[in-house]
Amino acid sequence: METVIERLQALPEAEQEMISAEIEALLCEPASLLTPQQWAEVEIELDSDDGVRLAHNDVMLRMRARFGR
Repeated sequence: METVIERLQALPEAEQEMISAEIEALLCEPASLLTPQQWAEVEIELDSDDGVRLAHNDVMLRMRARFGR
C-alpha cells in the first residue's frame, strides 16, 4: 500500500485529487467488480438449484476463470 501511496504522491496535484476522489467513493460505497450482465449470469446460476454444491474456493476459481477477476 505504501508503494501505491508513493506513486499517487508523485502524480501532478490534479491527478492526485481525481484518484483520491475515486478511492473515497469506493470506500464510501463499495463498487462491484462485475458488470450488470455478469451479475445477471450469477443470479441465473444462483436461481438454478441443480443440487450441486461447490466449496467456496471452487466458486471463486470458476468466477475468476469466467469473468477474469
